[in-house]
Amino acid sequence: MSDETARAWDEKYRERLALPERGPSQFLVENAALLPEGGRALDVAMGSGRNTVYLASLGFAVTGVEISPVGCEQALEAAQAAGARIEAVCADLETWDVPEAAFDVVINFNYLQRDLCPRLAAALKPGGILVFETFTLEQRQFGWGPKHDGFLLRPGELRELFPELEALVYREETRETVRGMRAAAGLVARRPRRAQPG
Repeated sequence: MSDETARAWDEKYRERLALPERGPSQFLVENAALLPEGGRALDVAMGSGRNTVYLASLGFAVTGVEISPVGCEQALEAAQAAGARIEAVCADLETWDVPEAAFDVVINFNYLQRDLCPRLAAALKPGGILVFETFTLEQRQFGWGPKHDGFLLRPGELRELFPELEALVYREETRETVRGMRAAAGLVARRPRRAQPG
């Protein structure tokens, strides 16, 4: 784990303690009906756990991975406050060994690591669901969010990052949020089930 990166995120999560409480991602809530009923879930770059705790409230056994120890601590505190149980893994996603075919649901919000995408697809069990949403290049004009192109999606790119999955929902949109205008792409996709023997 990069100590410098972890410290930078620690500071960001400490600052967020002063912000109003945020609920789960709107895109996740809107598409919750597409998720299976229970099972194991993985929250990638979970931050302070808002989506992790939401999945736990739906009955999933959730593992959240986050580079910031402060973020992990906040996620565990949020889960306890909500009467939910989660597993918090403090690890760098650049090096974390993603289990294969282990999860019924994988979610990824506001984080883009392109070389991780094939491993996220492989982490799904057959029939498992991916929910992924993050910023597009258009976000730069609004003065907040990632600044580097490497962390921003090009038009149509998100769907192309998961060619092996069946897209159920795909959208790119700009909308107003509490923080300001937000340009993002969202994908809900399913890993195909194994072909039945003929």
